Amino acid sequence: MHTLTLRRSLLLAGLALTLGGCVTAPPLPPAPTTDEIVQMSKDGIPPAEIIQRLEESRALYPLKASQLAKLREDGVSDEVIDYMQQTLIETERMREAMRERDRMWMYGYPYYPAYPWGYWRRPYR
Repeated sequence: MHTLTLRRSLLLAGLALTLGGCVTAPPLPPAPTTDEIVQMSKDGIPPAEIIQRLEESRALYPLKASQLAKLREDGVSDEVIDYMQQTLIETERMREAMRERDRMWMYGYPYYPAYPWGYWRRPYR
């Protein structure tokens, strides 16, 4: 009888640990579109609040220079436009650093393979 209780306890503990790993983070709020950003600016919402909403949604805006100029013409503040550009730049820098890290790990950094392998080491270029 004692082993049955022990087995049940272990089974319940394992089940609790397994299901505990399934907990996910709450979903991010939807990223505002550029039209919504323009509308928020026209409605008089301060740039700090618009930037906070962009931060919460972790939005990225890969916009062309002409699109950024259009946002400026439509009344979006320089602070918001600068934030949109800065987050994109920082994200691209991080992605490049991760690619470089993976490339170095793949080839045994800091020890590179000997000839002839050194000539074939450019998978990302």
